[in-house]
Amino acid sequence: MKREQQLVSFFLIVMAIFPIIDVLNGYALTMHYSLPIGVAYRMGCFVFLVGSILAYGFKKSIYTLLTLWTIFSCTLLLLLQSMVLSHTPTIIFQDSVVLIKLYLWLLIPYFIYQHQTVLRSLNYEKLFIVISFLFTIGLLIPYFMNIGNQTYENSDAGYKGFYFATNDTTLAFIVSSTFTGNYLVKKIGEHTKIKTLSLIILYFCNMVCLLLLATKTGIFYGAILTIVLVVYFLFFQKKISKNSRILTSLVVAVLTVFIVVMGSEFILTATAGTINRITYFYHLFDGDLVRLLTSSRSEYLQGGWGYFSQSQHPFLIPLIGFGFEYRLLHFGRVGLIEMDFFDLLFSFGFIGVVVVTIMISYFFILALNKRGKSIYSIVYVVLLGYGFFAGHVFFSALSTTILGLVCGGIILKYGERET
Repeated sequence: MKREQQLVSFFLIVMAIFPIIDVLNGYALTMHYSLPIGVAYRMGCFVFLVGSILAYGFKKSIYTLLTLWTIFSCTLLLLLQSMVLSHTPTIIFQDSVVLIKLYLWLLIPYFIYQHQTVLRSLNYEKLFIVISFLFTIGLLIPYFMNIGNQTYENSDAGYKGFYFATNDTTLAFIVSSTFTGNYLVKKIGEHTKIKTLSLIILYFCNMVCLLLLATKTGIFYGAILTIVLVVYFLFFQKKISKNSRILTSLVVAVLTVFIVVMGSEFILTATAGTINRITYFYHLFDGDLVRLLTSSRSEYLQGGWGYFSQSQHPFLIPLIGFGFEYRLLHFGRVGLIEMDFFDLLFSFGFIGVVVVTIMISYFFILALNKRGKSIYSIVYVVLLGYGFFAGHVFFSALSTTILGLVCGGIILKYGERET
């Protein structure tokens, strides 16, 4: 048992530090150093998870069957694509790297499933608070040091520090702020003053980071989340006395006025570039709102569907797809739609869509079950929605790590017997 606890502790540490790894990786890329820090870290995680899972052994359950079936099916599809399209070793390797990112989403929750007895004795949700803190300082420290990168190339709109992928980083802060806000509301109910103050500061910094990133989705989500949390606290938090509600309402009102007045210049500066950018593309797209809201993904989707439906292998390709690297090499910009379910379709065909959707649906059923509803359920739905409209959830190492940890939380909340 002690050895298992040590293994679980090591797993939690490895998972918690990935924001630091992404900052170091982004710094290396910015400075043009050929140091594959992120790749080495994710490969290390993959090897650790595979080794640990195999050493522990598989439990007989539907979940085990679905996990193994998904991994086997996607690997088989990669091999079939390689034979049908005569993929070079380079293409096979690049597609394998993408698959490993996808497999992180499957392996992380399965490791948690194997060790859920130990993990239930811990406060698993604290892991997300640590991740939220590390993500936040990873953006704010470079910002105050006046180093790092803008969110958009050739534009002054937004700031992302040394985080390299804008959509992935936005998603990371969306998830971080959700967990921080949820934890904050719970701690207010428990009257833990120091923890509450720390969480208020962290949540405020999460919102600042979303403003700095200056993406449409991030700013909109941050505003909606804040409104929902305030309304929930004032009207639905049962553990709070009437006097506490009144006092907290006054504090929130005063803080809001203070932030708006004292930070108005910062807020305007942070959002002005985004507004100008939206206006620019609105006129560039001749008022096409669909293209504007999807950041041209709707146009890429049309082009991608044309290649997919008119392939030289009209029967096989719709079933097994092209893979990722082949599309990027042969189809140019429309080789990557950046909408996960369509990228899944074009990369792994209808068979891949069915296989992965079954796995997604399994977690979805657990998440929405009365016994398993929790903050993880909400975040899981947010991740699926983000993946559908903005992509970068199922095929990004950063996002699949978060997705895997969220699915692990769903399993812990649902219970061992039912899974």
